[in-house]
Amino acid sequence: MTSPSNSFGSALIWIVEDNDDYREQLADLLSLDASIKCPNTFASYEEAREQMESDDTLPDIMLMDLNLPGIHGIEAIREMKQSHPAVQTVVLTVAGNRKTVFEALRAGAAGYLLKSEPFEGILQHIHEVIEGGGIPLSSSVTPYILDVLKMAPATEKDSDLTDHEIQILEKLANGQSRKEIASEFNVATVTIDYHLRNIYGKLGVHSTSGAVGQAFRKGILK
Repeated sequence: MTSPSNSFGSALIWIVEDNDDYREQLADLLSLDASIKCPNTFASYEEAREQMESDDTLPDIMLMDLNLPGIHGIEAIREMKQSHPAVQTVVLTVAGNRKTVFEALRAGAAGYLLKSEPFEGILQHIHEVIEGGGIPLSSSVTPYILDVLKMAPATEKDSDLTDHEIQILEKLANGQSRKEIASEFNVATVTIDYHLRNIYGKLGVHSTSGAVGQAFRKGILK
């Protein structure tokens, strides 16, 4: 089975959603974006898992509801994190309470979006995942990620991060995207990407969420 890849310019997205109308409408809307391919949709995680086992292609992003028939979304996220860690599993659901957000992020979700968000907002968050920057969170659940990360065990505070790199991490932790941060600092997005690569290397991580989490564990962010 091959790793997910969008080297051909289009991100492969799968949707796991038991509401037929919403699932098909979302797939149709996503397919209008030239940078996205959405050929597969599933009514349950079991269906998606069967497809992964029979196909040698994995999605780049899996949009998943939580209240699914059969295996619940939280357990599905946990399984995906263990078996296919390169796939970015993003929750897209109705419930946005603190407990559910905690459980999803701890299970390994790459983001948490609410169905009440306008489609344009959902699409923007998806592009953030594709571009490798920011943590896709609906605004009403953004504060919860700070609580999740702060609950992680603390380690040594030593770090080679510069003040500017710490500022970038703080903004990412508050839900800002790479483009928003670049605009605020009046620099190009590629400059923020350069700083992020340095941050990843210094913290020994490979993702934005990993960097933010490690920064909280080390006491760099509070």
